[in-house]
Amino acid sequence: MHSIHKIPITPLAPIGLLAFVAAVSAAVAWSFRSGLTWTAICLIVVVAPLALLYWYMLFVNPRRAAVTVADEGLLLAAPPFASAVIPWAAVHETFEADLLDPEFAIAKSKKFMQFAGYRSGVVELVNGREAVIVANRPQVLCVRTEDRDYLIGPSDLDALVRDVAQARQ
Repeated sequence: MHSIHKIPITPLAPIGLLAFVAAVSAAVAWSFRSGLTWTAICLIVVVAPLALLYWYMLFVNPRRAAVTVADEGLLLAAPPFASAVIPWAAVHETFEADLLDPEFAIAKSKKFMQFAGYRSGVVELVNGREAVIVANRPQVLCVRTEDRDYLIGPSDLDALVRDVAQARQ
């Protein structure tokens, strides 16, 4: 058995980013009113690099985020902050959880990004456990190992829960 569950960011996030870039570009062009040359220089030097950076962080990386359920275990890919291979022998328990539950509140973030409902990274929870979060929703599957919790919330959580239950049997 082998199944892949994608964890993409909402499609509105990149569209919102493009709208923001357009608004900043218009504001820069309007505020300078000193000619096309200086406006173009400012847009190229300031807006373009920031737009590319955020496009990469908000579109490219979340698009590659996925969890693969295999007979040997789970393969979690959540660039650039987390990736893990979790063999079934290391899994103590799996259960559905809610990230809004106080038990899963974030006490300290180590490498973490949260934007438009998408969460990705490594955090420390209020209960002192380290957790890897990759989710585009508040409802997640918690995969608990001795070292840490893996909080995984793909687009189709029910399919992930079903595949994990079948693979662990």
